[in-house]
Amino acid sequence: MKKRTVLLFLAILLAGCASAQENDEQTKWVNSEQEAIEDGIRYENITKDDIIDKIDLNGEQVVVFRFGDSEGEGICLAHIKRENGKYQWYRDLNYAIVKSDHPKTESVEVSSPFTTRKGKKYTLYTGAADRLNGTFETDDGLHLEQVVDQKTGMYYQIVQEAD
Repeated sequence: MKKRTVLLFLAILLAGCASAQENDEQTKWVNSEQEAIEDGIRYENITKDDIIDKIDLNGEQVVVFRFGDSEGEGICLAHIKRENGKYQWYRDLNYAIVKSDHPKTESVEVSSPFTTRKGKKYTLYTGAADRLNGTFETDDGLHLEQVVDQKTGMYYQIVQEAD
């Protein structure tokens, strides 16, 4: 029984160390915003061409990027944090496939709420543009025009939540 407990403890400890190591890789601090973006490109396993937009949200930078895997494609965003003269790529949203040709994966529209470091609340809306008739509906019932990524035919829009 003691042997199993020790093995279980070691397995948990090793898993925790691996998790901390992955977190350190994601939260690598670098000397410039450009280096943070380059680090993010490597971390997300995307290319420079996958960066769709860099947006200033009231003094806080976010990078909108596309990604793909065997299930399909999607649009996500990452924050560029700045602290003590250093910069960091930080993604707190999960990937969501919004466009797929895979028979078991349906194309969908996704709304992903997020909060900036300054506490401002936003929602990222993404989906396949061919499913729309010029506008999309937000969670609050607003009809807005989307920004379409011409390469993939996916749209995105970032909407600030009312205070």
